[in-house]
Amino acid sequence: MRHWKDTPVHVLDFEGSARTGIVEYGVVTLLGGEITAAKTRLCAPSAPVPGADTQCHGLRDSDLAGTAPASADWDFFAGLRRTGFFCAHHAATEHSLLKAIWPFPGAMPDHARAADPTAPPLNDWGPWLDSCRLATVWCPRLPDYGLGALIKWFCLGKKLAAAAAIHCPPNRCHYHCALYDALASALLLGHLCEQPGRTRATLETLVRDSLCGSRQADRMQIELDFS
Repeated sequence: MRHWKDTPVHVLDFEGSARTGIVEYGVVTLLGGEITAAKTRLCAPSAPVPGADTQCHGLRDSDLAGTAPASADWDFFAGLRRTGFFCAHHAATEHSLLKAIWPFPGAMPDHARAADPTAPPLNDWGPWLDSCRLATVWCPRLPDYGLGALIKWFCLGKKLAAAAAIHCPPNRCHYHCALYDALASALLLGHLCEQPGRTRATLETLVRDSLCGSRQADRMQIELDFS
C-alpha cells in the first residue's frame, strides 16, 4: 500500500452552475504533501450568468467575455487524471460539473490499485478524494464542515493567505474564487493527514473514507461496465 504523498493529488474547485457550466477553475497539485503547481483561469459560460450566481462568485458576463469555454481544456484535465487523483471539498459538485462537459474520460489508471497488475482501468474521473468527507469521518462532532469554517477551526488562515498571495490573481483572493478555494482544500487535506494516527495514511484509506457506501457501489459498477 502506498502512502498518499507518493501520488499526485490534484485539488480542484469550480465556480459555476449546471446552467452556466464552469466559469472559473482552480487546480492545485500536491506531491509529497507540498504544493507543486497551481493554475486558474476564467471560462466562457454556456448561458448568461444569473445575478444570484454573481453574488456568490463575483463574476459577471463582462468579466468572462473573450474567454474560451472550459471544454477547450480537455488535454489539461485528462492529463491530470492520468497522473493522479482528483480531490475537492464536496467533490460531488466538481464531479457533476466536469461530467457535464465530458461524461467519461476513457481508460484511466486506477491509482489506488496500482500495485495490482490485474486491476482494470477506470472509465471515470474518480474515485475522488473529498476533504469535506474526510473531515467528517476523521473529526466527528465539529460544529461546521464548511471550507471556511474548517480553515478557521484548524488555524490554517495564515498558511492560506500566504499561499494565496503567491498563486492567486490579486482580485480573486478570497472564498468563492476557484483557486483560493482549491488552495484551502489542499491545505485542509494536508493538515488532516498530519493528525495523530493519520501520518501514514494510504491512498486506499483516503479513497475509502472519501466515499459513502453508494459511491463505493458506483465505483464497483464502473469497473464492471468498463471490462
